[in-house]
Amino acid sequence: MRLKGRTILSRLTATALILFGVIVTTFFLVRALPGDPAAYYASGPGAGPEEIAAVREQLGLDRSLPEQFWRYLRQIAAGNFGVSMLTGQPVLTDFAERVPATVELAVFAFILGVGVSLPLGVLAAVYRGGFIDQACRVISSVAAAMPGFFFGLLLIYWLYFLAGVAPEPIGRLPGWAVPPPRVTGFMTIDSLLAGDCELFWIALRQMMLPAASMAIFAVAPLMRMMRSGMIDALDSDWMMAARAFGMSRARMLLVYALPNAMLPVLATMGMVLSTMLGANIMIEKLFAWPGIGAYAINALIGLDYAPVQAFVLIVAVMFVLLTLVIDLASAAIDPRYGRG
Repeated sequence: MRLKGRTILSRLTATALILFGVIVTTFFLVRALPGDPAAYYASGPGAGPEEIAAVREQLGLDRSLPEQFWRYLRQIAAGNFGVSMLTGQPVLTDFAERVPATVELAVFAFILGVGVSLPLGVLAAVYRGGFIDQACRVISSVAAAMPGFFFGLLLIYWLYFLAGVAPEPIGRLPGWAVPPPRVTGFMTIDSLLAGDCELFWIALRQMMLPAASMAIFAVAPLMRMMRSGMIDALDSDWMMAARAFGMSRARMLLVYALPNAMLPVLATMGMVLSTMLGANIMIEKLFAWPGIGAYAINALIGLDYAPVQAFVLIVAVMFVLLTLVIDLASAAIDPRYGRG
């Protein structure tokens, strides 16, 4: 127990250092961007040096960088991430409105990617060297080489423009649909809570193309890890002993080989999901998805510092927390995990 306490303390310390490093790096990189936010937001018919200086003072940009950074740290400690100059609302309010859209899309894409990659990885390991294995290798290579936004463009062109079987890529619902009352912020869940199954299927169908575009990011690493883990499990001595005792093939695969192969896959799944939450910027812009990724890129274009800094920090926190959860889950599956 003492060792576990020390391990947890060291991980928490490392987490705090990582997050502080993210804060420092983001703060100074954002301010190194070309352009003057004060001049950008003071632009207008009568804007002059005095108006620009007033906006700069309002934004706190008239102070030195160390003073700005110390002020930013105090704001974060108080739970204040600033006000967006684009929307005029507190950044946390904007994020609260948009985070459910991002999480819903990322989780659906993750489930789609896992549902495709894990069975293919198992089949590739069971029939290694055969046609299925070679086909899975081709799929994995293509998925690893193709950016998600390019795959999204192909899907839009093939399924929406040519075939006409996919919905218009204009966000979470078609323009004619009335959204359900907001309860959780998740369109599918709120539709079910409102008892509108038709709207649920409309929202689910609207997610298919952007989710498939994001899911391709998960296919290659998960399929490769699943294949590698299953091959190691199938070639182990205890699997050979199970065959010698006449155990059925299905029992060997599902009860013994698969759980042992899942440990490295589980760690990869956590990294893939956390990366999906932050790397969906282009997908959200492409499909007009009103999530935090599109919000952050609009803020970056508009030199709106507060949302960009909050986006990077929130994504970093989600990544660290998911990594911690995966570590705990891995330790629960295999008590030897993390012991040194």
